[in-house]
Amino acid sequence: MHPLLENYQKQTNDLLDAVALFPERARSIAPEGEWSASYIVHHIADAELHFAARYFFTLGSENPLMVPFDEDRYPEALHYERRTVAKSLAAIVGIRTMVLEVLSAVEDHAWSRITSTSGGDSYSLADLLAKADSHATSHIEQLKALSSQM
Repeated sequence: MHPLLENYQKQTNDLLDAVALFPERARSIAPEGEWSASYIVHHIADAELHFAARYFFTLGSENPLMVPFDEDRYPEALHYERRTVAKSLAAIVGIRTMVLEVLSAVEDHAWSRITSTSGGDSYSLADLLAKADSHATSHIEQLKALSSQM
């Protein structure tokens, strides 16, 4: 298994452990100016959809255009206040399990396949996974810090 995938698999469990630090009634509580645990989970679920699409487009197309997303608009546009943590967690686990299965089967040379932004920056499949790794890690730490404030 590719080393990035080992950490990817571990992060799924780390995320579930971080969310478990919050009793269900406290998941929607947020300190002034910060996101609640539920908003963080919804954000991660939405990002995982985008990341999975990027991995699959990179594998299935020749240098596809990386489609950006405006995460600042999502809480309002995607109604985070009405979404359930359980469904977002189920989506995260499902997406990450599927991605792990797909990426575990790719050959070594596929990790260097690229996608490019409209600005001309290029990212390999390995770069994309490392970038997503950093994203997940920062939000897992954010959840842990938030739980210590409760």
